[in-house]
Amino acid sequence: MARIKQIVGLDLGARNVRAVWMEAPGGVPRAMRVETLALPPEAQDAPDLLRAWLERHGLSRGFAAVALPGGSAVFQPGRIPHSDPRTPQQAAAMDLVQFSEMAGDTMRYDVHAFEVPAEPGHTFYLLAMARPMAIERALQAAAQAGVRPADLVPAPVALYNALEPLAGPHTQPWLYLDVGHQQTDVAVGLPTGLLFARSVPVGGRSFTDAVAQSGGLNPVQAETRKHADAGLLDGQAFQAPLRAAADRWLTQISSCLSVYRTQYGGGTFAIGQIVLTGGGAQLRGLAAHTGLHFRLPAIHAADLPAATAAARAWLGGADLAAGLAATAIEAAAARVSLLPAKLRDEIVFRQKKPFWIAAAVFGALALGVFTVNGVVSLKNERQRIEKERGDLQRRAKLVKLREDYGARCRQVRARGAPLLQLLGVQADGGLVVRDVLTLVANSLHPNDWITLFCDEASYVPPAADAAAAKPPARPALALFRDLRTDVVPAAKAPPAPAPLAALRPVFIVEGYTPDPSLATVKEMLARLRTAAQFRRVDLLADDRVLPPKDLTPEERDALPPYRRFVIQLEVKAP
Repeated sequence: MARIKQIVGLDLGARNVRAVWMEAPGGVPRAMRVETLALPPEAQDAPDLLRAWLERHGLSRGFAAVALPGGSAVFQPGRIPHSDPRTPQQAAAMDLVQFSEMAGDTMRYDVHAFEVPAEPGHTFYLLAMARPMAIERALQAAAQAGVRPADLVPAPVALYNALEPLAGPHTQPWLYLDVGHQQTDVAVGLPTGLLFARSVPVGGRSFTDAVAQSGGLNPVQAETRKHADAGLLDGQAFQAPLRAAADRWLTQISSCLSVYRTQYGGGTFAIGQIVLTGGGAQLRGLAAHTGLHFRLPAIHAADLPAATAAARAWLGGADLAAGLAATAIEAAAARVSLLPAKLRDEIVFRQKKPFWIAAAVFGALALGVFTVNGVVSLKNERQRIEKERGDLQRRAKLVKLREDYGARCRQVRARGAPLLQLLGVQADGGLVVRDVLTLVANSLHPNDWITLFCDEASYVPPAADAAAAKPPARPALALFRDLRTDVVPAAKAPPAPAPLAALRPVFIVEGYTPDPSLATVKEMLARLRTAAQFRRVDLLADDRVLPPKDLTPEERDALPPYRRFVIQLEVKAP
């Protein structure tokens, strides 16, 4: 059954009608409201009073969890050892076949399965069964009262679900007794599950009859005296007849517990506490007399250790109604429901019908909105695709332009490779030409100048091409190259530069000095030899430069006697 946020537990008793509104925020049941109606004894208009009361509290034609009387249900406990592969439902189905054969009718049932910490590995279950006719009677009684059953829970199960959460931690089973007007519901359980459930056909009416017979009173007067001054304690009115009635009631409870002991023997399942509730349990001295009879501590439900202030609003009177509500919202340990499946589906349908209608309306509106949105989205999507197509075309142009620039860059790198080979590169990637030029410029005398700087391979032509050499065009830096008197360099184009790894870091510096003794040049050589970058510094030639032939004698005499010098610089390998 689908989880319900809030439900009403309705206990339709013979003398009292109790309703508890309960919800379970976070899975913890909490009573929001408690209402009670006391029916007059043997009143002819009791059904009309009940319907008026339900109408006043908004329960008429509403959903509520109702109880199946314990006398109309049959409970069969069972235990499945760890070696048994059957599930609790399968084991209960086998028990159901036997009971159905004995009853001559198909029983409706539900199973409550749980584990007992004292016996790990074993699975315990409680099979709750009822005849279809008994279930129909309970449903008809709720329908005559004007309510719709949201759940049908056996009364002993509802009693356990109401009181066990307030019992606090305990290892021994506790006995819960709900003393009603005509019967007493019996439940024995642990915090993990309900072990045993029965209903005894003796209740508070036996105490009322004892007072009426002993005092010669009518039932109304006897009920009033029972709650006024009668009791089981010494000195209270009607002590003797009430004790006799209590003993007969305890005899029935003892017979019921003897069945429990045959099902669960041993000290592990011995009852450790008795809890009394219901209208009949309000009789003075009944709890003490019960505890004395069973030699066990006995308390009222209002004295439970974990009872909260909110729970005390229904403890001792509306316990059964609270247990019905807690079971219906699935916030209890024992979830047992004998509500027919067809009716359960109808309840769910009626509960969800407004939501389904609203969902259908919103679905139709959503469909219309989605249709309009789809048309608008399709138009926007077409515009977006056109925009993306234009962006792709622009990106394609940018890609082509980038490829063109890349090709040009690769071409520039290819054309600049000979220059890099000419300059020379150290092993660590740094240029050496700048450093050599800087050292030479810093060592040069102010009156001297440099006309040529190149590597040795470019300056000295190959020997095989020396015979066919022709005068080359004058280099831009060789201002006086045409005045040389030595062998003219070969006119053939220089060979392709060697790979960078094969270059020798040897450079040629050619220049002129007005000092015929080359003193300034020698000083420059001395300074260069002190530099750590050079391995060898040599002076290759010191020819005197002749003046040009087309000069007049005066111009020729005015020219100083320049001398050309050639320096070879070998840089140290890195």
